[in-house]
This record gives sequence, structure tokens and C-alpha cells, in this order.
Amino acid sequence: MTFFLGYMEGGNKMDTKKIDAKIRHILIPAILENAFLILSDMILTGYIGRLTISEISAYGISTRIYGIYFSILKGFGIGAMVVFARAFGSKNKEKGLLYYKQALIISLFVAVIAAVGIWLFPNELLSTMSTDSRLLTYGASFLKVHVLAYPLLAIIHLNSAVFQADGNTKTPLYIATIGNGISVVLGYILILGFGPVKGLGLYGAAITNNVRIIVMMLVGLYLLFAKNGMFDRVKIEKPIFNMDMIKDVLKFGVPTAIGNSFWNFASVFLSTFILTYGEKFYAAYQIGLQAEGFCDMMASGFLTASMALASQAIGANDEKMYKSAYQRLSFYCLIISGINMIFLLLFSKQVLYLLTDKEELVAIAHVYLLLMVFSQFPEMKSKVLYGYIRSAGLSTLPTVIDTIGIWGVRVFLCYLVSTVLKMDIVWIWWIINADQWVKYLLSLLVFVVKKLINYLSVSPYKVARCSGR
Repeated sequence: MTFFLGYMEGGNKMDTKKIDAKIRHILIPAILENAFLILSDMILTGYIGRLTISEISAYGISTRIYGIYFSILKGFGIGAMVVFARAFGSKNKEKGLLYYKQALIISLFVAVIAAVGIWLFPNELLSTMSTDSRLLTYGASFLKVHVLAYPLLAIIHLNSAVFQADGNTKTPLYIATIGNGISVVLGYILILGFGPVKGLGLYGAAITNNVRIIVMMLVGLYLLFAKNGMFDRVKIEKPIFNMDMIKDVLKFGVPTAIGNSFWNFASVFLSTFILTYGEKFYAAYQIGLQAEGFCDMMASGFLTASMALASQAIGANDEKMYKSAYQRLSFYCLIISGINMIFLLLFSKQVLYLLTDKEELVAIAHVYLLLMVFSQFPEMKSKVLYGYIRSAGLSTLPTVIDTIGIWGVRVFLCYLVSTVLKMDIVWIWWIINADQWVKYLLSLLVFVVKKLINYLSVSPYKVARCSGR
């Protein structure tokens, strides 16, 4: 059992009720936020699904561009959360605000440059996925409008990271709920039309998403800086531009942004490999991913919780909290992964029938979901280990591990199985499992070899903490 939970030591007798309350305070809102996001995405997809086939396909390839952009900025925010949480753990909100502003300078600069590139060259980007002139025309038109709000995502993700670094996942939940509500209501009116309002199709979808992004950004800034906000009355006496802080933000933010975007890049290749088996297998895989959304929903929050609690403990130099949080998060991983396994084994087929009425697709997707039972624990526990590894300042190692797992195992072996050896598609599902186990075992190895459970007492790390890094 110790092997699966990770390296643990005795002598950690902190009040488990207190730490459990902190974990639940973070996990439950994160689960609800992801649940609402999945629901609103399904509804929005339903609206798009009533347009022409060309528009539907164009929307699909365009959102891949958005997904890569989104994941990079979100990953940067997740990485920056380490320095935010350390500042809050040491009860220094001024330092936290300074770090926030450094992160904002960096991410907005990158976000604007990337958005301009997408606006100028939408056809070139989309042509990497399709050569159909109709799809390129529709997709480019969609991106030209949608990309106008892209840079604001940098602010949204950093706002969310600040709240989460303080252990507050309820506020990001409220902000996301408002945004998702806008998508559902405004999306119906602008995409399909309502009463005298004529539907705008893909333009309506782009405008809807832009309005959602603008509102979420404004609400987040208000809750941070308005009266009684998190940074209300926090004054900065030091220069806003601080090179040492920028280096800290880059150290944690850049590797996480790269690692977080890997899946979006790899999914392009994986889709190509699965399509070699035929369109029905690819369609079944997409349906299976939607059904698997329940598992993703339940697993959400573990990375946030581990990074926030570990970084806060480091900032406060609280060894008991640091160790106890790890042990309790490991325990919750077992519980939640068990729930996910039961869902996949007993209820996944019923969910598939809600998503499609085609028996052949259900049969293929159900095999995929049954085999994903083996991925639940390693995928979830890796999130906890990644959080502790990043909080300890080893920010590049999770990216290295992701590179090995996603590209060295998943992409390479899927190419080998599908294109070279032409083996049954079931081997693709097993490779996906292997990817999760490789990443888990490598992250566990790092955790044990680096003795991260003793981070607050091992001398090399003491030096790092004393230097402010």
C-alpha cells in the first residue's frame, strides 16, 4: 500500500479533520466547476450540431487552435500559483500582489503576440489539420472574431490561480458559473436565433465565447481589487517591475505551460492514428471521451489542492501541514479513483446510450471505457505528485515526465501499433493506460529519490527557501 500511496513517514499527527476540511474546501468547488464546464460545453456543442456539417467540422478544427492557446496560458497560471501560494503562506499579500503583476506582464505579452499571429495567419494554422477550402473559410472567419478576446484569457487564468493559491476555489467556481450561464443562454440566441433575432451560426458562437471571456475577466478583477476584495488595501511600495520575481514566475510558469499544452498537440497525432482504423472508431473514441468526462470531473482539483497546500506549507515553514496534506490527498486519491472505477465498470454503457443511439459506436466506446479503469489511480495520484514536485522548485521535472509519457509512450507506440504493425485498436487503449502508469511511476520515483516528503527539513532545500526561491 505504501508503494501506491507514495513515500510516507511516521510522526505526522496533525489534526486530520482540519486538513481534510481544507482539502474538501478546495476539491468540491473544483469538481463542481469542472462539472458545469462539461455541461455547458455539451450544450454549446448541441447548438453547433444544428448547423451545417461544414460549419460543425470548421468549429472542431478551430477549437483545436483555441485549445492549444488556452492550455498554454492555463498552464502558466498553474505554475505561477506556486509563488502566489508561498507568498500567502508567509502571510505576505503585498508579495503575492507583486508576483501577480509580474506574471501579468509576462503572460499578457505572450498572449497578445500569439493572438496577433492567429489573426494574421488563420488559414495557415488551420491547413495543418484540413485542406478542405470550405472548412478553411468557415474556420478562418470564426477565428478572426474569436481571437479578439484571447489575450484576456491570460488575466482570467492568473485571477483563478491567485484565488486557488489562497485555498479559495469557490470564487473561481462562481466566476465560471457566470461564464457558463452566458454560454448557454446567449449561445442559443446568437447561434440559432430566437424570436426576431436571427441566428449568426459560427459568428454567434465566436461572439458568445468573447462575451463570456470578457465578463469572466471583469468579474475576476472586481473580486480581486474592489472593496473587500482579496487585494483591497494592499499597497505596493516597491517598483512594480521586479526582475528577480519575474525569474521566479518564469521558473515555475514556463515548464508548466509547456507540459500543459502537450496533450493538445499530441491529440492531433492521436486522432490521425485512430482515423486509420476508420471513421466509426474515431467517432466512438470521441463519444468515449465525453462519457469519461465524469472521471475527469471527479479528478479535477487534485493538482490545485496539492500545489496550494504544499506551497502554503512551504511559505509558512509548516512541516506538519506539508506531510499531512500529502498523506490525506493520497487517501482521497484512492477514494475518488475507486468511485471512477465503479462508474466505468457499471454505468458507462448507460451514459454512452445517452450520447448516441448507434449500437456499433457504443460497443467500441464501451471497450475503451472498461480499459480506462486501469488509468484512474495513476492519473489522479500523478496530479498530487506533480503538485509537490513543482512546489519544491523542481518545476521542469513534470514537463520531462510528460514528454516521456505522452510523446515517448503514447504517441510513438500508437504510431507503431496503428501505422507500422497495424494491430487491433484495443492496443491503442492499452497504450493510453501505459502512458498514465509511466508518468505515475516516474513522478513517484522523483518524489522518493529527492526525498520530497522531507522537503522542509532536508538541508539543500533549506538553502533554496532562505534565498526566497
